[in-house]
Amino acid sequence: MKYLDEFADPDLAARLLERIHAVTTRPWAIMEVCGGQTHSIIRHGIDQLLPPGSR
Repeated sequence: MKYLDEFADPDLAARLLERIHAVTTRPWAIMEVCGGQTHSIIRHGIDQLLPPGSR
């Protein structure tokens, strides 16, 4: 698929997770717009990578 590699960059994902952990100082919630986002978050294990207290 065109542009698929741009969305599967492990180095970029690691940098983004480091930044999220660095700026998270208290519990917070992620607002999702559609169920597809929920499925992607769970399927790719993103929920397990986020800081404790985020949901």
